[in-house]
Amino acid sequence: MEGKTLDKKTRNLILLLFLIGVFMGSLDTGIIGPVLPSIEQSFHLTSRESSWIFTLFVISFMIGSPVMAKFSDFYGRKKIFIFDVILFGIGSCLIASSISIEAIFLGRIVQGFGCGGIFPVAGAFIGDGFPLEERGKALGILGSVFGISAIGGPLVGAALIPYGWNWCFTINIPIAIFIILFAWYILPSAENDRKLKIDYLGIIVLSLLAVFLSYGLNQIDSSNFLSSLLSIKVLPYLLMFIILIPIFLRIERRAEES
Repeated sequence: MEGKTLDKKTRNLILLLFLIGVFMGSLDTGIIGPVLPSIEQSFHLTSRESSWIFTLFVISFMIGSPVMAKFSDFYGRKKIFIFDVILFGIGSCLIASSISIEAIFLGRIVQGFGCGGIFPVAGAFIGDGFPLEERGKALGILGSVFGISAIGGPLVGAALIPYGWNWCFTINIPIAIFIILFAWYILPSAENDRKLKIDYLGIIVLSLLAVFLSYGLNQIDSSNFLSSLLSIKVLPYLLMFIILIPIFLRIERRAEES
C-alpha cells in the first residue's frame, strides 16, 4: 500500500478505526489509577506491590512501540495492527478473569505490548496511504484522542468501580473484537517487496533499557529520595541503563548502515 493514496471514503473509515483503537488503548493508561485501591484490597497488596500493575504496562508499552512499528514494516501494517489489538484483548481477558496477582501482571504485560504498537502502526498506515496534505491533520486528531482518552480514563474507571474492578478491563473485550473485524474488512493488505532485516539485537538491548530504567525508578523511595537512589535496589539498575544507552545507539547506527 505504500505510496498508493486511498480514496477519501476509505481514508475516513480507516481514520475512524484508528481513533477507536487509540481511544481504547489510551483509556487503559489512565483507568488503572482509581482501580488500584480495589485491586490492592482484593489481593491484599501493598502500594509498592500494586505499583507494578502500572510499571509492567509501561515497560511493555515502551518495548512494544518500536518493535511493532518495525514488525509492521516487515509483515505488513494490517497484520500487525490486528495482532496488536488481539494482544490487547487477550491481556484484558487475563486481567478481567484473574484470580491471582500474577495473572494481572501477565495481563498487563501482554496488554501493554499490544497497546504500544497501536499508535505507531496507525501512524505508519496514515503515512503510507494518506495524501501529504492530510497526514498532519490525521496524526493530530490521533494525538488529541490519545490525550483525551488518557485524561478520561480515571473518570471511566471511577464510574465502573461500583460494578467491580474487573469491568474496567472487561469493557475492552467487545471493543477489541469490533476493531479486529472492522480492521479486517476495511484495511487494505499489501505485500512488502522490500528486503528488510529485523534488528533483534537492538530489540533485546532496548528491552533491557526499558526494564532497567523502569525497575530502578520504581524502587525509589520518594520519602527518602537520595538514600534510596544510592541504594543497591536502585543505583545498579540506573547505571546499567546509562551504560546501555551508547551500546544501543551504536547497534542502531550499524543496523541503519547494513
